[in-house]
Amino acid sequence: MDNHIFDFHKGSKIKMDIDFDSYDNLTNAGRRSYGYLEPVKTEVQERLTPYIPKRFKEKRTYAQDWPTYQKACGQEKLMFLRILKDAVDNMMIEENYQGNGRPAAYHGDIVKSLCIKSYHNYSSWRLQSELKIARAMGIIDSVYSRSTLAGYMQNPKITKMLDRLYKIIAEPLSTVEVYFAADATGISNKYGNMRWMNIRHTKREHKHRREYSKLHIISGCKTNIIASAKITKGSASENPLFKSLLDDTAKIFSVKEISADAGYLSKKNAKAAAMLGATPFIMVKNKIKVPSRGRPSAWGAMLQLWKNHQMYFAERYHKRSNVEATFGALKRKFGDFCRCKKPESQENEILARIVCFNTSVLAEALLSYDLKPTFLDG
Repeated sequence: MDNHIFDFHKGSKIKMDIDFDSYDNLTNAGRRSYGYLEPVKTEVQERLTPYIPKRFKEKRTYAQDWPTYQKACGQEKLMFLRILKDAVDNMMIEENYQGNGRPAAYHGDIVKSLCIKSYHNYSSWRLQSELKIARAMGIIDSVYSRSTLAGYMQNPKITKMLDRLYKIIAEPLSTVEVYFAADATGISNKYGNMRWMNIRHTKREHKHRREYSKLHIISGCKTNIIASAKITKGSASENPLFKSLLDDTAKIFSVKEISADAGYLSKKNAKAAAMLGATPFIMVKNKIKVPSRGRPSAWGAMLQLWKNHQMYFAERYHKRSNVEATFGALKRKFGDFCRCKKPESQENEILARIVCFNTSVLAEALLSYDLKPTFLDG
């Protein structure tokens, strides 16, 4: 094999200047790391070192900056309130009150109140005390009644504001995140439903999926920030939403790689990633025919990489595991079922949880990285 590699983005072969980045040396380094050849320490070998699982009953350890994590947990609620206030105020929400009749509620305070509700995972009956505390701290100006908040929960204007808000909060991490993963999960529309993982592969799954909303996201693989999200019915397919999610992500982030499971496998999705300058690592099904002749497209290049250099492909594809961690954290912290009953309200409720999740991620990232969010007032 010659020392060339297909350029996903320009559709041509390019000469590699660094030997260890060539496909031949990637394969050889992978073999060395698995013991087929004499061990030679290289940069590629270190990246391809296989995961060695712990023995039975052996204590599992995780790499974690515990002092930073402890400080982030201790200050998370205070940081959540500050980030929420500054981000909403930065949106410069305009009111259209003309002076006739009773003025509408201030949408900025409504958005903040709904996010505070989602952060504490409270019912609207128990929310008033938290809103009074937020007013005393200067986070909101007015405490609105339960019925007022319930009415605005199904307002499409609030949907647009929440969608914009979680992206504003994610934007400071654009200097940190370059690797992303796509996936979808189910959020139950009522308390007491089966867990999503128990019904997603059942024979009567379409009947059960009607009781769920489906959350489609692209999240960062380093901080788990949610860069783009869409909410659909539980029976909706993931594949058609990949391009729109990726395009939304690319408006804020510089996407270098995107990984996804086989549910997103298509020529259109591989091309969409390559057009944005990102390398796709979408899991390939065994029955897919890999082209061996002609000038390879982004689709063909991805298939050839999967077939000829499986260890390297698997190492890059494994970054997709981070999106599962994102779903786990989101559901554990802010709930895995919707309290609202109408589809419009359920969409806003899920978006408010994404705002809360991104806020908690940013709060910890501010302690770990040199970030300067433009919306923070100092």
